[in-house]
Amino acid sequence: MRPFLSAILTICAAAPCIGAQHASTEIWPEVDILWTPARHQRTFLELSASTEREGSKREATVGLYQDYLHLPRGYLRAGYRYTFSTRDASYRESRAVLETTFAVGAPFSMRVVNRLRPELRWVNGEYSYRVRERLHVGRLPFLLQPRGRFWAPYVTAEVYYDSRFDALSRVAGRIGTEFSVRGPASMDVFIARQNNSRPERSYVNALGTVLKLNY
Repeated sequence: MRPFLSAILTICAAAPCIGAQHASTEIWPEVDILWTPARHQRTFLELSASTEREGSKREATVGLYQDYLHLPRGYLRAGYRYTFSTRDASYRESRAVLETTFAVGAPFSMRVVNRLRPELRWVNGEYSYRVRERLHVGRLPFLLQPRGRFWAPYVTAEVYYDSRFDALSRVAGRIGTEFSVRGPASMDVFIARQNNSRPERSYVNALGTVLKLNY
């Protein structure tokens, strides 16, 4: 929890000047296809645009992951994702991902999920690594009448340690909700804020939409 305490202090200290800094506004579309052939395993294909804003220009990402689902209170994920600039060759990143996710119940039908995600990165051919920790607090899915859809609102906070700077380089957060659509389809709609301190100070506000297809 120490990284989150540091993140909270960073946000509080920066709050007076954030409004004075220029923040870009973006839309982050994404499609996730999840296939669960057995109870203990799941394959996840990610197709997204600028979901993390790594470079200065518009980006697209393709990721493929394999999940092992039979950990106590959580699951293990390993995979690979490739991110590239859609306008030129200014940004190319290959990334190997390993993450562990653990969830615990909370009062008032809430759930707290902690995700630890080490990443091995090759950005424009240069190797580095990054460690991310995210705290997700959400409501367990509930049925909302009259349309009969399941909703699951949530809030997240995440900190990023980057080996290139030997420091926390980013603090990010989201407020959103997931809801069922029809059959295997569901949606995740959120508002995101990304405060970057390195390599230069910048801020991103985004509206994210994720179409999830579960098979």
